[in-house]
Amino acid sequence: MDDERRRKAESWVNGYTATAVGSVLVTAIIPGAATAVLCTLEATMCYQIGKIYKNNWSMAEATTAAGVVGLAALVGQIAALEAAILTGPFAFAIKPAIAAGIVKAMGQLVIKHFEDTSD
Repeated sequence: MDDERRRKAESWVNGYTATAVGSVLVTAIIPGAATAVLCTLEATMCYQIGKIYKNNWSMAEATTAAGVVGLAALVGQIAALEAAILTGPFAFAIKPAIAAGIVKAMGQLVIKHFEDTSD
């Protein structure tokens, strides 16, 4: 059962990582837009992963968990994501790569959190 849950959760992480790359590519030159997109994706991803591990998991709980886990662990990467706009046209290459790393790391941290706290 735990292997099945992990497989499902990792599938969600991979899907959201790909979505983040595409979304950030579209918003690469707009200051702050990439972070806003990632926050929404991370909260939704956290919710979907949480539903795999818990039956009664709300979007509010997922948003809180995503904020706590994500902000504490990934603040430096988020700053780098926004600073990449200073590279001008190179932001289109740099920001999606950073975003992929952020979402993938966030997903792995959320999975670990649920596996460590599951009954």
